[in-house]
Amino acid sequence: MKKIILLSLFLLLSFKSYSTSNDVVITGNRVSIRLSPSIKGELLDRAMLGDHFSSVTESNGWQGISAPDFISAWVHSDYVSNNIVLPKKLNVRIGPNKNYGVLAILSEGQEVNQIEVFNEWIKINPPSNSVVWISKDFVSNVINIVKIESSEESNEILEEELIENTVITTNFSFDLNVNKEQGLLSEFQGRLSMSKYGLYKLTSENGEDICFIRGRKYQLEPLINNLLLLSGKKYFIDDLELPILQPNTIKIIN
Repeated sequence: MKKIILLSLFLLLSFKSYSTSNDVVITGNRVSIRLSPSIKGELLDRAMLGDHFSSVTESNGWQGISAPDFISAWVHSDYVSNNIVLPKKLNVRIGPNKNYGVLAILSEGQEVNQIEVFNEWIKINPPSNSVVWISKDFVSNVINIVKIESSEESNEILEEELIENTVITTNFSFDLNVNKEQGLLSEFQGRLSMSKYGLYKLTSENGEDICFIRGRKYQLEPLINNLLLLSGKKYFIDDLELPILQPNTIKIIN
């Protein structure tokens, strides 16, 4: 066991919770969102790289997601009164015409949120049971989310840390670089590894170093070698070229 005194410039972290996520993230650009799980399914819109959606189901190489708010949804005004559905079943279509495909079915008594009116059709938000489809070739699972709770300490106090079984280089200062803007909210994606500075390092899939990560060993070590999406504040110190990220949230991407 090696006892080391370091100048603390950041916030101490503690994990708040682990939770399973049904999110998927888009890995391509301008990816087709379709009405049915087929290349012949009606094209509804496009998803962009990094977009997150809620996963619902899968079918033959297609990922079913909960329809996002930007997907068009229309009902005929004859079957709605005071935003309440009148018939036992009401088709929700992707356009203001009976020739458009059915996105979902509403039941008698359900309430709709009217956005606009076109001729005899009412545009509404997609119902919660609406499912649209994206090819699984362009999605990746976000398997869980780590939420981090911060406890604030002074930026200019000495902190004693007990660090076990880690080779650490301490011949540099942790002084903030006064020539660079500090504490900017940032988001980085990469694979986590240990560095020689008592910090963790994030590396891109093609091997390029992205940033260092500041955190407790027992918190971050279980995440080593995982592909992560981290968001938080980044800082620059005099003796390191790469920024140091103080994460607020971490998503583990499969």
